[in-house]
Amino acid sequence: MTTLYTTSFKGIGQITTRELRFYFGNRLSNIRTSRVRDYDLVQFNWRGDPLPLRQLGTVEDIFYWLADIPLSGDRDDLNALDEMPELNSALNLHKRFNGLPKRRTKYRVIVQAAMQPWQSYRRSQMQNALERAIRRRFPKWRLVPDNANLEFWLQQTGAHIRLGLRLTDHTTRHRTYKSANRPGSLRPTIARALALLTHPEDQDIFLDPMCGAGTIAIERALAGRYALIRGGDIDEQAVADARENFGDRHKPREIFHWDARRLPLPDWSVDKIATNPPWGRQMGSPSELHALYRSALAEIDRVLRPNGLVAILTSEWNALKTALAPTDLTTIEHLKNIAVLGRRADIFVAQKF
Repeated sequence: MTTLYTTSFKGIGQITTRELRFYFGNRLSNIRTSRVRDYDLVQFNWRGDPLPLRQLGTVEDIFYWLADIPLSGDRDDLNALDEMPELNSALNLHKRFNGLPKRRTKYRVIVQAAMQPWQSYRRSQMQNALERAIRRRFPKWRLVPDNANLEFWLQQTGAHIRLGLRLTDHTTRHRTYKSANRPGSLRPTIARALALLTHPEDQDIFLDPMCGAGTIAIERALAGRYALIRGGDIDEQAVADARENFGDRHKPREIFHWDARRLPLPDWSVDKIATNPPWGRQMGSPSELHALYRSALAEIDRVLRPNGLVAILTSEWNALKTALAPTDLTTIEHLKNIAVLGRRADIFVAQKF
């Protein structure tokens, strides 16, 4: 039995838990959740080979759990950072995830902690203590500020510290398909969460009517089998970027240059929809935003089949609520305070009845 944990953006951890249970329910036990700054942590015991966990789509990183340390606030807390009985097992699993380093092992320590008044030491002292503990064990390793082979993360929640070794690399959170990026482009892990909230099925005709660079549509394609992926955007460059990011993969799919307020699609022609419409600073005025939402939601209602699902990420609850009122769409789930590039938005899941 191995103890692991994942990090997801704040608000996405609950979807990560569903994703874990859906794909790996028979291998999991003792699931626990916590939060550090803008991240949700999902910790669990794992039975069997952990490598299949690399297919998780809503996580920023996967970690090997090294220690849970209760804090008293005294400087003796720093001595406890030297106790890592699982370290050798963690290093062996890291090699399986990433292979052997080609040169001398380089490491760094990352501390996420909001210091409390009762603590008699600073965050920098916690980092220095852990760096010394690692150096004593592995004097030939090299401490570096970035581009390390190994990352040790120390994350504090209240009077408790979790210490872990990061198993995944940057491709877990950033993916490799995004050759074309746009300002404010949605993080792939949040896009996957939106796709999963539509409950993917093999026969889905899936749509993102405001697809930008195609991230949500691609993440739906990666989430499982489907009949057809459709996407479109009013911005011609966005359409070109989406087509570039898709490349020759994920067929059948169709990417169009269109206006989401007037979709060139038949009534009841789509099973599932997920989208990230403009919100916050992306719109010129409240009246323009309300008009866009009314027109776009009317079209979503028109093309969505009965019992179909739509997942929408936005901070504009009033505009969305007003736009939903005249439709046959009913909100069935509301996930609040999702961390998106330093801002906050909600995810609304609606069903057509």
